[in-house]
Amino acid sequence: PLIWYTTLGGAENPAGITLKTSVTLFSVLLITLNTLAIRPLYPLLVTAGSLLVHFVLLAAALADVKTIFTSSYLLAYTTPEVSIGRVVTRITILILVGAILTLLTVRARKMVIEAAQLQKANDQLGRYFSPNLVPKLAENPALFQLGGERKDLTFVFTDLEGFTTLVETNEPSVVVPILNNYLDELIQVAFKHEGTVDKIVGDAVHVIFGAPVNQPDHAERAIACALNMDAVAEDYRNRNSLKAAIGVTRIGVNSGSAIVGNFGGDALFDYTAHGDAINIAARLEGANKYLGTRICVSADTVKRVSDFQGRPVGELWLKGKTRGTKVYEPLSTADSIQGELQTYLEAYELLRTEHPLAYARFKELSERQPDDSLIRFHLNRLKSGSSGTRIVLDEK
Repeated sequence: PLIWYTTLGGAENPAGITLKTSVTLFSVLLITLNTLAIRPLYPLLVTAGSLLVHFVLLAAALADVKTIFTSSYLLAYTTPEVSIGRVVTRITILILVGAILTLLTVRARKMVIEAAQLQKANDQLGRYFSPNLVPKLAENPALFQLGGERKDLTFVFTDLEGFTTLVETNEPSVVVPILNNYLDELIQVAFKHEGTVDKIVGDAVHVIFGAPVNQPDHAERAIACALNMDAVAEDYRNRNSLKAAIGVTRIGVNSGSAIVGNFGGDALFDYTAHGDAINIAARLEGANKYLGTRICVSADTVKRVSDFQGRPVGELWLKGKTRGTKVYEPLSTADSIQGELQTYLEAYELLRTEHPLAYARFKELSERQPDDSLIRFHLNRLKSGSSGTRIVLDEK
């Protein structure tokens, strides 16, 4: 339009002719483009600049005696005269467009920031909690306030045999990748069963089942997780046997009441659990060393599972406890079939009742299954004159 008016009227055109060009349309396009950066200041500044341009053009038109303002839109379209109403309309449009786009940009920026913060929170939560639980936890921030609650939970404790020797006899370039990959595989197993990683202490992993999200089947999940961890750890040990001598992974599982929640202060807090049930799980993990087993599960956990498959180990009397803890060795379905479970149960019953045939039966089992450490443990006890299933461990 500016070119058309200039061609038509030449230098005789009044200054107000610029008010009849597409400067408003270009201003709207420029404001819109500046909203793409999702920074509210940009469309706001461009709107202010566009308004300033319009007011400068209007001031120039008012100062030019050749500019004639009219209220007639027809004259404004067919002559060089300018419609004052049209100028006011254009300025109003700029103000509305600028205000609306600025508000939309503010809203869009807020949504982007909230999404980024949520993603950051999800990433942080994903380091401790199963990815399946993260969305539920992110939707309920109250779960991460300081404080705790008493709940029925199941705890899984692991420990890598000979870790100190592994560190002392190998270079960091060997130890660090082995340990990191080992821990990563165990943590992935914990997440697979929707457990919460409480702590990683050296080579040990502590996992909570039943919190922060309620899991009525927390005991079943914990046992399944322990069996899965055992299989993964054994496979990892065999795969890396040429790199370094990696020991077996011992696992303890126990259920009971504990206080779980966030402990600490405003600057730093730790989501963890406290109670005797945790201590027993840790001590059951250590009991594997004496029993020859790799997994020890307490009766408190077993009684919470409807279809437990495993072998009774005995009644452990842990140091400082006033009652014994009945312990079982969980078995996978395949182990239950191939490991002559029924024969072991018959021999164990003889041991429990202190029957004279207990020694002969365990000796027979040991000859048939020489690699079974639990059978060998009971046989050695019987050889030394012990009887029954009460086991007092020499804990240090």
